[in-house]
Amino acid sequence: MRRWKLASLALVLALTGSATAIDPKYLPPNTEAAATFNIKAMLESDLAKNNKALVQKLRSTITDKLGESPAGNWLQKAGVDVLRDVHSITISSDGSKDKDAIFVSVDGSFSPDKIIDTAREAAQEYPGSLKISKAGAVTVFEITKEDQQPLYAALANDHLLVVAPTREGLNATIGRVNGGKVAGIKPALRSLLATTSPKQTLSVVATGEAMSKGFDNLPPGAAQGKLGFNPSELDGFTLSVTVAKDISFQLGVNTKDDDTAKKLVGMAGFGIVAAKGFMAQKAQDDAKFQPVADIASTLRVTNQGTNVQLRGEVTQDNVDRILSMLPRK
Repeated sequence: MRRWKLASLALVLALTGSATAIDPKYLPPNTEAAATFNIKAMLESDLAKNNKALVQKLRSTITDKLGESPAGNWLQKAGVDVLRDVHSITISSDGSKDKDAIFVSVDGSFSPDKIIDTAREAAQEYPGSLKISKAGAVTVFEITKEDQQPLYAALANDHLLVVAPTREGLNATIGRVNGGKVAGIKPALRSLLATTSPKQTLSVVATGEAMSKGFDNLPPGAAQGKLGFNPSELDGFTLSVTVAKDISFQLGVNTKDDDTAKKLVGMAGFGIVAAKGFMAQKAQDDAKFQPVADIASTLRVTNQGTNVQLRGEVTQDNVDRILSMLPRK
């Protein structure tokens, strides 16, 4: 019944034109977990606008780091400014630790001709590291580093850069994005994506299959001993952080039955009460812990059927207080 409810929610959102944080077309069919960082939403938030010095410091740090790498020079030649031109970055996988299962898509505002011309120049200088070919009308970059397997990248259009571990995977993504092909992701993942929003700064989703793979390397029973329940009882995970005037965060877990959900709420509720008391005492002893105590006081855990939600927020005042305690260079 719960699966039907989630599937119905996804269908309603699709029919009403509501957008999700992650476009399903960007994801390969075997995707079990995905995360997107919405840089544009963060930079356009009231919090960022009220902390221009911090944003400038971030820009300087990125510039310095890129200056230490040859990539920085090529990005400059291609006219790419990370904070200006990159809007969001999405990373997806099949839930395993296999690097060959990772796909990356970068949404932004790019100049394809300038990037391709720069890539051709780089390919002439580093013929063993970069090869250029075509997939229909789309230019494909094959990137090889030392003895590692090559990566394949392409500007599917003027706002989407795709990086894939195989040429076949890259071609399939280009076909979905430009050819109007239906994204063949699994219903469980599609339902989780339906709970996300493009207003979120950070969005993370993982199916029960991905969560199960995450516990595969632990000794039998170890996860249950540490968590107090069997991870196989979980059916999905979501995490979102939204930066606006304040910062709000929400963690969601789908369980396979009501009893597991109630058990999670009870455990989380006990932990929250303990954390609130501990941090309140720390704040009395040392004022620098007051922002953390304030954040702890906003934590709330609830459940509706098999869905468990943990919510909290960081006010702008507490953000300012935390930033004021950071070392200044």
